[in-house]
Amino acid sequence: MSEADRPGGGEASRARLRVFHGGRARAGRAQLASPREVARRLSALERRVEQALGSGGEMAARDRLRAAFDQALTAVAGLERSVPRDLAALADVLGTDAIEVLLEALYRYWWRVETVGLERVPASGRVMLVANRGGALVPYEALMIREAVRRARPLLDDWMAELPLLGAALARVGAVRAAPATLRRLLVRGGAVIACPESNHPKPFRARYRLGRFGRGAFARVAIATGTPIVPVAVIGAEEVHPVLARLDLPGRLLGLPTLPVTPTFPWLGLWGLVPLPTKWTLLFGEPLDVAARHGASDASDATRVARLRDQVRERLQALVLEGLRRRRSLFSG
Repeated sequence: MSEADRPGGGEASRARLRVFHGGRARAGRAQLASPREVARRLSALERRVEQALGSGGEMAARDRLRAAFDQALTAVAGLERSVPRDLAALADVLGTDAIEVLLEALYRYWWRVETVGLERVPASGRVMLVANRGGALVPYEALMIREAVRRARPLLDDWMAELPLLGAALARVGAVRAAPATLRRLLVRGGAVIACPESNHPKPFRARYRLGRFGRGAFARVAIATGTPIVPVAVIGAEEVHPVLARLDLPGRLLGLPTLPVTPTFPWLGLWGLVPLPTKWTLLFGEPLDVAARHGASDASDATRVARLRDQVRERLQALVLEGLRRRRSLFSG
């Protein structure tokens, strides 16, 4: 996994953007990944990660990887004979190590994540990373940012935190509910959080990379109250992993979801249709916005100032997203 540079001081550290490669880019002309190709990559993930870990003679790491995949297979097998109240226990069967291995494999080998401007994220102290969202219900964007900035904690909507299996699994890797009180407590203690303020309804494919509304700006209110700097993060590649063609709201609500997205692969391919496409990802970290220098804590009760900061962050993030799209060379290869 890519190693983050220590953020430097002064203008010299901001004059250069450094690119970090999460894995080897695929050469040649981009090809649309077929369902068979997606399945082939899934079956090869364990072998590739194990080979990468084993190349350094790290027997302990190889044993950890093998045990993690064994735990994952046990949990998947348990899904067939579980009722909803048993699903939370499956997260315990799966184990934190297996979840960590899966996220690292997605980061390094499936999406081959590159980062640009990672040195702009403070190495310590409170910070809020604000990113764009795509069409997937699972917060892949926040999870991949968390792989790049290990101390940062993804924020979850209430409905996702309450899901028996997914909510428990995400909590194991540090994800927390996006409640203002929880967010304030983490930031006051000098923590780092990852927020995706767009609507929790999957974005339709035709609207990809066009930011939706940021709601009432709860994230901006907490940032002002705690004097937390905001770093915009443009995630390029994530908005094509589940191209949303339509949304089924009623079936989604019956399942405890805000909606049920229909994609080119789901529900047509069954559970295989839930596998995200192996697009090439880039994370672009923008210049930090010094909230404390522009706002006093009392401004958090001023709706006009909160709305102004919310809109400013949205504009900066949209500009960064457009810059990332301009830099992108291919959808499936770097």
